[in-house]
Amino acid sequence: MKTTVYFFLASVLFSFSAFAQGHDYDGQGILYSGVNAVTIGSSSQLGGYPNSSDKGFELYSTSSTLFTMKTGTYAIQLLNSPVYGNNLYLPNNKPFTFYMGGISGPALRLQTNGNFAIGTSLNPTDFKLAVGGKIIAEELKVQLQTAWPDYVFANDYQLPTLQEVEKQIQENGHLSNIPSACDVQENGIEVGEMNRLLLEKVEELTLYTIDQQKQLDKQTKEIEELKALMNTLIQKNK
Repeated sequence: MKTTVYFFLASVLFSFSAFAQGHDYDGQGILYSGVNAVTIGSSSQLGGYPNSSDKGFELYSTSSTLFTMKTGTYAIQLLNSPVYGNNLYLPNNKPFTFYMGGISGPALRLQTNGNFAIGTSLNPTDFKLAVGGKIIAEELKVQLQTAWPDYVFANDYQLPTLQEVEKQIQENGHLSNIPSACDVQENGIEVGEMNRLLLEKVEELTLYTIDQQKQLDKQTKEIEELKALMNTLIQKNK
């Protein structure tokens, strides 16, 4: 019986091009139906989706509009207002999951701690974003709180000797302060921190190169002096 009544009301609702129906407040109807649209709270229709004459279902209020879908204790609320703008609110503090047909598992999940997971079921508790796949962007900015490796060029920096570097490689199979292959495989890398460490090694290598060039220049000068001395001795013995 209830199904028949609901079907009848729905048929009546959509059988007229425009009308107001329901309880009145100060003489104003609260439910309106037009062509391909139903509005609650206003007799005028807002603009529909671009390039579409279908305006669907609208809620209208002069101050704020709240639309709630609720099942038991679970609810999703859509709110917009001149003060707060457009908002999606989950009052039950449960994750919000977005699924798409043809995709196995959730396409996107917003965790209760405000962290996002895209294409993965992982809960990124220690990260704001977890992505199960590749990311492409025109630019990525990383701003570290730690010191940038210009400290390598300070006068009091203890630059390891090349013998110490060789010993480190022989004993551990990687440079000092650089994570090993096993560490990277297990824990991944932090892009900003890894760039800092790599720059530290580049700056150390620069110092080694400068020192070696000084030694080469000194040796070249000594060789030239020895050549000049030999030429002088040869000339005297002729």
